[in-house]
Amino acid sequence: MTPRRTRLVRVPDLRAFRSAVRAISADAAGRSTLSTLSTLSLGAPLIVVSTESAARQMRAADSDAQAVTRDELYDRFHARLPHPPRRLTAIERDVIAHASARTASAATDFHRRLRPGLVAEMLRFYDQLRRQSQSVKRFEELISDALGTDDIDRGAQRMRRQTLFLACAFREYERRVGGSGGCDEHMLRDRLLAESSPDPIRRIVVTVADWIADANGLFVADFDLLARIPGLEAIDIIATEALLGSGFHERLHSWWPGIEEVEGAPSPATGPSRPVLRVPQGAPEGERWWTHRDREEELIAVARQLKADARTGEAVPLDRAAVVFKQPLPYLYLARSVFGGAGIPYRTFDALPLAAEPTTATVDLVLETVSSNFTRAALVALLRSPHFAFAAGGQTLSRQALGAFDRTLSDARYLGDASRLEALAAERANGGDAPAFGAALEVVRELAPLAGTAPASAHVRCLASFWRSHLRPIDAATAEPGLAARELRARAAIGETLEALAAVHAAHDDPDWTIEDLSLAVRRWIEDQTFEVDPGDRGLHLLDDNAARYGDFDDVTVVGLIDSDWPERPRRNIFYPAALLKSLGWPSEKDRRAAADAHFLDLLAAARRRTTLSIFTLEDDALATRSLQLDEIPRAKLSSVSSPPLPASRIFEDESLSLEPVSFAPLDAGTREWAHLRASRTATDSAQFHGSIDATAARAWSVSALETYLGCPFRFFAQHVLKLEEEPDDEEVMDPRRQGQLVHEVFEKFFSAWQGAGHRAITSSNLDEARRMFTAVVDEALRGLPEAEAGLERTRLLGSPAAAGLGEAVIRMEAERLTPVVERLLEYELKGEFEFATEAGPRTVAIRGKADRLDLLADGTFRLVDYKLGWPPDRRKALQLPIYGLCSEQRLTEHRGRRWTMGEAVYLAFKGPRRVVPLFQNDADRGKVLSEAQARLVAAIDAIAAGQFPPTPDDVYRCETCSFSAVCRKDYVGDV
Repeated sequence: MTPRRTRLVRVPDLRAFRSAVRAISADAAGRSTLSTLSTLSLGAPLIVVSTESAARQMRAADSDAQAVTRDELYDRFHARLPHPPRRLTAIERDVIAHASARTASAATDFHRRLRPGLVAEMLRFYDQLRRQSQSVKRFEELISDALGTDDIDRGAQRMRRQTLFLACAFREYERRVGGSGGCDEHMLRDRLLAESSPDPIRRIVVTVADWIADANGLFVADFDLLARIPGLEAIDIIATEALLGSGFHERLHSWWPGIEEVEGAPSPATGPSRPVLRVPQGAPEGERWWTHRDREEELIAVARQLKADARTGEAVPLDRAAVVFKQPLPYLYLARSVFGGAGIPYRTFDALPLAAEPTTATVDLVLETVSSNFTRAALVALLRSPHFAFAAGGQTLSRQALGAFDRTLSDARYLGDASRLEALAAERANGGDAPAFGAALEVVRELAPLAGTAPASAHVRCLASFWRSHLRPIDAATAEPGLAARELRARAAIGETLEALAAVHAAHDDPDWTIEDLSLAVRRWIEDQTFEVDPGDRGLHLLDDNAARYGDFDDVTVVGLIDSDWPERPRRNIFYPAALLKSLGWPSEKDRRAAADAHFLDLLAAARRRTTLSIFTLEDDALATRSLQLDEIPRAKLSSVSSPPLPASRIFEDESLSLEPVSFAPLDAGTREWAHLRASRTATDSAQFHGSIDATAARAWSVSALETYLGCPFRFFAQHVLKLEEEPDDEEVMDPRRQGQLVHEVFEKFFSAWQGAGHRAITSSNLDEARRMFTAVVDEALRGLPEAEAGLERTRLLGSPAAAGLGEAVIRMEAERLTPVVERLLEYELKGEFEFATEAGPRTVAIRGKADRLDLLADGTFRLVDYKLGWPPDRRKALQLPIYGLCSEQRLTEHRGRRWTMGEAVYLAFKGPRRVVPLFQNDADRGKVLSEAQARLVAAIDAIAAGQFPPTPDDVYRCETCSFSAVCRKDYVGDV
């Protein structure tokens, strides 16, 4: 057998790096005779790369290249064993780790809630230890030595108990893995060193660094495996000078003393030796990057530059240009709208998270329905999902039936509970929403087992069965091209995950789960899955910085160079501080940073022609800070070329409409039809565009509706003209509208009973009697409410030891007044034509309203009272109380044979520093308040008649709680 040969191939930069990889691969296949990299004739090598996207990029450039990641390398070794044991899946290992952690917790008396995330971190820590060639025993010894023998330090005591627990859990994990009939990576490594393969892998090319320089690199145990595995005869490690200088060279020699070093091929002679750095014209000294608003603007700038280059003749083929990022998301999502909208084809090699696929939301809908105890919102969302198909009695649910079902549940104040739903269904057996009730009950019956406690495998199977049986069939003929296949692949991935989770729990560990346990497990495993999309076969390359090392490009644009992304932050160890981890062989942050800077410098010089760097300033409405790695740019020694701002041009489809002159030429036929319709809409400078309609006939409006208009004209339009219904809210207690109705009913009944009993004014002498009667009225009114809700409303009305209730404020207010009450007018209706004073003279208008209470007093005045469950309104905006006062004076002209005038008007408010809030303080103040209210009333009536309904709320914060925001054009709210 040819002796084993291990070489370090040193290359100056990434261009030479790629040439060396191709040369070694070609020479091994007999396609090259490069003397500098002459190799043994051992066949095509396995080329170890950092990530799957890097492997795809390399295979795209050379279809013969056998590029594998670290995990795939172990798969290749495993497949060549004479009798390979079954490899445990990630789900199996996690389930075994959970069982091991529970056993260790009981054995060591280390009581800590074993959340799924905690156990996952334990398994990750165990893998890290073993990959650094640390046994469990050695781990205990190193931590014990590092902690010392101090028995007083409580922190050290906790660390010792934690170490004992972790070591016990790790040993139990190893025992369970050994008895499972399968093997994990660490057992496989031992097996590979102990057994010879009849058809071994003879040659490997390593193009990644170690785990210190690259999170996806090789570990100490991996290098040890490559050094000792039987049958492997040649190893080539290819690395750039920058990477070797960051510390990787020294570490390699510590693992493989005397490793042979050779110089790789120099950078290709074709084209310039180094790219130029494209910098913005007029940028401050030292600022050699472009600054944009956000990630989307970065990609838009790339699209505009590609189009500008095409116009000036400086463009390179799109296959020779690349956009490089550290994190694929959200760039891959933005690319579809940005580059798709600009008509620029692109290709990508990164997988997307399965959790981001629309069909994944169906699983969340099911889990949320059960965990919420089948509330209205959850049930309706599930039944309305376009991914599911539900039927009752052979009838497919219509949107009308679901809408009626939703409204029925809201009116019934249904807050969940299967038995309550069954009772409502019985009441609505002949209603138009009966099919929806039938479907909802069927859903509840199928999912009811998940609401209890059951073995994990049973819960997962129940969820999987429901999910699969109700998925809506996909009609490939009507679906958008490509989306049907993508949806089917996503469904298959979710189904496989659920099946695997159920099977693994049934085989290895089947604890009792609640719906919360099920939700955590299912969501976690779906979130861990990735989903491969169609990468495309031509166009601009979108790839991460790992994959970019293997691509040969003329132009490279590096985006997202902000501090949180570049360099990538290492995952924090949650068990031990850095000082203790160092004793276990963990690298220092200095070593990591040096390697990250080396990778960045290599990337800067990777292009053949031009490199562009880009940052942005806003991330989710928060300021983003540029990466400190940008300070390393001078070390790359690139010459720069100043680039002026791009001229305004039309490159996106939406700009066909937004820029003048409007042009539909770039649009396809279907989009062109829509564009003609959109272009024919009202011009933006027209009054109609800003909320005006044709003049309407005069009618009697309620004062509360006019007050809504003053708050926001568009809200008035949506509610009173369009007659749109507000979306109901599910609350465990009454909503403000129902609470207001209850308060008004209570006070009306109380004062009716008080007058019916022969009482007139409430005075200090009959105060206790008024309290007793009010308490009796409240108790009667709350008799039909649920216990918790009744208790809350009783406290609101009657008070508590901490604060007086609204009833006490009402009663005391009257007892403190000296003028006796002659008569009370409760819920006094005001309807018809009334006269109001305006600047143009008297004005008669028709309005309607209802005053909460008028107290007619012995001196010929009346007291107007308005109950407010919340804060009293700002009297500068208030309308109801002053207008009701003016209207009451006109209606009471001949009441009891005398004229009555408003002497007092007050708000009785539950919230705020004062319960009794007067509308005015004196006669002068009274005149001003009433005059301004009349002006507001007439102005609102005239604006409504003129058809003016702009979205101009008196307070922009109204938009946050408005029920009609979905139909409101809010683009200029707050401008006036």
